[in-house]
Amino acid sequence: MVARPTRGFTLIELMIVVAIVAVLAVLATVGYAKFVRSAHMAEASDILADIRKAEESFRAENGAYLNVSTDLDHLYPAPTPGKFATQWGGPCSGCIAGVQWSTLNILPNAPVYFGYAVIADPATVPTLTVNGVNVDLSAMTAPWYVAAARADLNGNGVFCSVYATSSSNQLMVDREGE
Repeated sequence: MVARPTRGFTLIELMIVVAIVAVLAVLATVGYAKFVRSAHMAEASDILADIRKAEESFRAENGAYLNVSTDLDHLYPAPTPGKFATQWGGPCSGCIAGVQWSTLNILPNAPVYFGYAVIADPATVPTLTVNGVNVDLSAMTAPWYVAAARADLNGNGVFCSVYATSSSNQLMVDREGE
């Protein structure tokens, strides 16, 4: 009886399999990162939509929008949001004296990655820069509001900002994905 030689994989075949697995792992990682970024951006758009509804309700009852924040740079719940989530509901250090976010009844159902600010008439209409272009808001007439969401989702020190105004139903996104 003649012994059959055992058959195995050659080094080339193993290297091809490893290369294919590596490419699939990279594609999966990139896809997952894109999915996570998309989920974070959805948080900002959802809460800004809640702020819009709350501001419109407040205006219907009080004749003006609620000026919550001292400016668009003083964010809540984290003064400097980073690559972490912060629970909503604590004290607001960047709020106008005597005004809290609870007045607008904004209640996210989970910790948030973005920090939020809302300024309204009679504050000075802000100047916004979106992707290097100045946005002219000078045509907004009283009563008005501007809401901002800002986060550093990847922890590199560059902030992504999302803006909503009373004069438009569109969101303005600056540095999406940062």
